[in-house]
Amino acid sequence: MTAAESTDGQAWYRLRSLRLDPGGPLGEGGAAEIWRCTVPDRDHLVFKRFRDEARADLDGDRLRQLVAWPRRLAPEDRERLLARCAWPSAVVTDGAEIVGVVLPEAPAMYFHDPGNGWKPRHFTRLAVPEQVATRRGFEYYDFPHKLARLGRLLGDLDFLHDNGIVIGDLQPNNILVTGAAPAGQSVMTENYFLDCDSFLIDGHSAMPNLDPLPWRPQYANGDGFTPTTDLFKFALLTIRCLAEDLAADRIDYGRFGQLLPMSDFEAIDALLTSPAPALTSADLRSLARAWQSVVRPDGGTFRRTDTVLLERWSPAMRVAHLAEMTTVAEPVAAAQDLPVEASDRASKLVPVLLAAALAALIILVVLGIAMHG
Repeated sequence: MTAAESTDGQAWYRLRSLRLDPGGPLGEGGAAEIWRCTVPDRDHLVFKRFRDEARADLDGDRLRQLVAWPRRLAPEDRERLLARCAWPSAVVTDGAEIVGVVLPEAPAMYFHDPGNGWKPRHFTRLAVPEQVATRRGFEYYDFPHKLARLGRLLGDLDFLHDNGIVIGDLQPNNILVTGAAPAGQSVMTENYFLDCDSFLIDGHSAMPNLDPLPWRPQYANGDGFTPTTDLFKFALLTIRCLAEDLAADRIDYGRFGQLLPMSDFEAIDALLTSPAPALTSADLRSLARAWQSVVRPDGGTFRRTDTVLLERWSPAMRVAHLAEMTTVAEPVAAAQDLPVEASDRASKLVPVLLAAALAALIILVVLGIAMHG
């Protein structure tokens, strides 16, 4: 069989039909090895080969359902899903056992070369302070660029949830972003999701879900991963990107009063503190569109405040904001009891380091892909 075989519309390849890169795996993690591969009918793919212990916990029927899920969507929704997600295109079998999945490569617009080889732009870049970005050869994401990509992320989450998909393990190492082009140049504020084989479909996942402590809701949640837990993690990611600190758990919203309306922060607080926030899908879409509007396709950047909903971002505003960011202040949130207390900071470092290790795996994968291209 030269193409992915199909049973009831569910694509799969036999392991022996894959041509793996003779150089060995691009990277290894706790649950899988990552290989560059080709199949008889397609080139430039990635094979995620599950380890024995991961296969023991795998629900093969759920994984096949996830692979087939895009075919259930309307054509325009399917196109959007596949453009934003490294969605598994087929399962890989060895005899009767599922041993992995075949994935697309990430598009080139999510890579950059800081001078020492092509690397992925993870969403963590939005939390990097300017001086650190400069030292590492990274692009710095100014406030409007942070906000526009967070708005895109919120819109993406609303789209996924509307189509029965929950991310679950939503964290910045699992998302790639486009670059922040200089003012006056064309810019795209897009995101790309990784590790989609762990997503939940209609409330069920093909494998056990991990919920690292630094991204875990602290309110009572007996329902596992849901759209609400995704939105909690989005809100916490917003706080951490604005604070330029991935260990931050709260910020003084007043310091951002000249950049965002307080009503926006009230919405973020609702997502952070309540297992049933009083925000409709229409509210979330409206907020997502508003945040995306601060960066235009021509590179123009803007800000939103209580008094001016859209005002062009100026060099003076940028200087004032960066000066404010370097001022030491006691973090005070609009809602005083945000979910993660500052006293938990030390307990979060171990999971953060584990997340960094997983990020290193992804970097190896992308470097290998870039070298291939």
